[in-house]
Amino acid sequence: MINFNTELQEIEKLPITALARAARYGDGVFETIRMREGKLLFIEDHYFRLMASMRILRMVIPMEFTPEFIVDQSLRLAEERGFENGRLRLQIVRSGGGAYTPNSNTVDWWMELDALETKDYLLNEEGLKVELFKDHYVQPGLLSTLKSSNALPYVLGSIYAQENQFDAVLLVNDAKQLVEANYGNVFLVEGNVLRTAPLDDGALRGVFRKNILEWAKDIQLEVQEKSINPFDLQKADEVWITNTIRGIEWVGQYRKKSYVSTKAKEMTAMLNRKLNVLGSL
Repeated sequence: MINFNTELQEIEKLPITALARAARYGDGVFETIRMREGKLLFIEDHYFRLMASMRILRMVIPMEFTPEFIVDQSLRLAEERGFENGRLRLQIVRSGGGAYTPNSNTVDWWMELDALETKDYLLNEEGLKVELFKDHYVQPGLLSTLKSSNALPYVLGSIYAQENQFDAVLLVNDAKQLVEANYGNVFLVEGNVLRTAPLDDGALRGVFRKNILEWAKDIQLEVQEKSINPFDLQKADEVWITNTIRGIEWVGQYRKKSYVSTKAKEMTAMLNRKLNVLGSL
């Protein structure tokens, strides 16, 4: 079951007209939000990123689109699905037809909700094995900061990882700087410095990324948004891949270099404590 424009229905009944422009041109954006005990985590951050993305794509934002509306509609779907810990995907697409020039800038939207086994973030027990993906580059610019339906570099990177028995791949921009992974932002820990690529290099404006830059100070890490050369991977003590669904995943191996997970464990434990005290963030 999905929630399509406030109507609960089977996903097979999603009208082809709602899919047309997204399928033909990648003309859409989405947010992936973690639901914890019926609450959407970081909802304000997700909401403001979604509104900014829709404005950048010159979509008409429906008057009813508020954080409260998104929460209410997600809870209707959660009640129908019968669970309260899950992965919510909110997809926004430009409705109507047209070629490159659309007939309308109004939107259709739908929500999908898949169950998660636990309410807490769990750190992976075994470190990830990763490699650089250099077949295609991330092109820095305003569009690279959006969660767009046009996600071919991430799709092709994920296929490369699967074909070569890697857990994830690290993406670079056209200046050969490391910007992110195929499913999240990348952080390097070296000593007491936590570093991630700046948005100007092409990194996704990740919701979890934004909050990690604030939380890191609570475990005495100095944060930096600074360009990352792939050679910097050899000097790092830890490498993380982060997103709002999985939280922090630590990398165990990149080529012949091995990493630990000391700060990743601290950060994950601190986040779960915050969630247990506040209910949501």
